[in-house]
Amino acid sequence: MRWLASATCLSALLTGCASHRSAAPAAAPPPAASYAPHVITNLSQVSTEDTAVMSLADEQHALAATPVAAATPSMGAHAPGDETPATLRRLFLNEPETARYTEAELPHSEERLLNAKAAEYPGFSSQMLSQLLKAMVKLESKPPVVTLPLSDDLKPVILTAVLSDQGQLQELIFEQHSGTAAIDNLVIAACKASLWANNVPKGGLAEDGNYRLRIEAKLSHYSADREGNQTFITRLGLGIL
Repeated sequence: MRWLASATCLSALLTGCASHRSAAPAAAPPPAASYAPHVITNLSQVSTEDTAVMSLADEQHALAATPVAAATPSMGAHAPGDETPATLRRLFLNEPETARYTEAELPHSEERLLNAKAAEYPGFSSQMLSQLLKAMVKLESKPPVVTLPLSDDLKPVILTAVLSDQGQLQELIFEQHSGTAAIDNLVIAACKASLWANNVPKGGLAEDGNYRLRIEAKLSHYSADREGNQTFITRLGLGIL
């Protein structure tokens, strides 16, 4: 019995010594030098996140998809949130062939600016397009155009509208006929009824002291009811010369 007790004590003593030997030493604090200021040449040194830089082209597409809010133009625009100077300049400078759609009341219509000068005066350009579009849509619903079959090769009507320095229409100069007299007459009548402005930008004057607007207008068939009355797609472009 005495020998058994001594063996038990010896075993406990050896176990305690082994426990002390297996305990890992406490980690030493990092040297003070590691906290000193140093130059970072790789962003992965400070973050494990993806540090890839967006290319300039991708950034332009991102900006186009999510435009930055800008100040409201001095003249009322007919599509709120889509007619700011920054938006119009971006549409011309980055995507000149992109049409911008009008408000819901005129669902089958498109507008676009034809040059940088038109984008420079977005309020004036927007007013001219809005007034002309509404005049054209109104005339499209009346004879003879409302029942007029349109040819697939119908060309855009292109003309120059000359406005005085006070914004009054003075002259219309044909540059290209559509090929159908009724369409030409419709565009002329719409221009006479709508191309005017009270608050005109002085910087938009041409060398002759007038405002010279390039107008492009094209109609194409959209649908027709049982009586043959048609709905058209109306496309307009405007440039300031």
